[in-house]
Amino acid sequence: MNSLPIGVFDSGIGGLTVVNAIQEHLPNEDIVYVGDTARVPYGSRSPGTVIDYATQIATYLEHLGVKEILIACNTASAVALEAVAARTSLPVSGVIIPGAEAALELSGSAPIGVIATRATITSDAYRNAIQDLSPAAEVVSVSTPLLVPLIEEDCMDEPFTPDILQHYFEPTRLHACDTLILGCTHYPLLADQIAGTFGKPVVDTPTATALTLADSLDRRGARNESDKAGSLSVLLTDDADRSLGIVSRRLGVRVTETRKIDLSELAAPETRPPESPDS
Repeated sequence: MNSLPIGVFDSGIGGLTVVNAIQEHLPNEDIVYVGDTARVPYGSRSPGTVIDYATQIATYLEHLGVKEILIACNTASAVALEAVAARTSLPVSGVIIPGAEAALELSGSAPIGVIATRATITSDAYRNAIQDLSPAAEVVSVSTPLLVPLIEEDCMDEPFTPDILQHYFEPTRLHACDTLILGCTHYPLLADQIAGTFGKPVVDTPTATALTLADSLDRRGARNESDKAGSLSVLLTDDADRSLGIVSRRLGVRVTETRKIDLSELAAPETRPPESPDS
């Protein structure tokens, strides 16, 4: 048994879709979530900058005393996971491999579709992960940059949303795919609308990621076996009350506390004394 919290981070609040799945499948685990809202989005940053940001946050979480780190950000998972794992002694995982594995379980012989931000598509992270697992698999990747602002502005139910989705699906080869990966942690908030447009199975990457995390904890005997519901501390590097409210309301995430942290705390965490996630 290990009652230390799980550390999760994203460039913003989209990673709470993964936290929601963790709360469903690991309800007794305490979670510390860092949303780097001061520097969102990561997708427009250089790989070196994303690595710097991700390693800063991972070091900060390790300093807080978490037992495992989950990168709930597709861009950071694509370009920074190895660097983060090399920087910390803790187990580190991301969202791309669980999504790729889940897609291969669902897919038949048709191509697998991926929709994501430009940075994630450009990185070829999903294509590489899928073809590492199944070299013959074909992958169709489409950049869908309008979807994050659509979600951030709480426009998921607006009458123009289906038109935006059709804008991405109609002229591309996505119609030939039999399975679709939502390659951005925001996108599960649009999963029903996307599934309605696609008309075929959509991979539930948050659930796949949560189950992979559960396996990791089980292998190390590190689950929290308390009979109490776990806490969730949301730490943001800039004010994001509106976006956080939209996401938490849509998902029903149980948030115990929310507070702002200064970027200077991420830049040099080793200079500060240990502090509790609940402080």
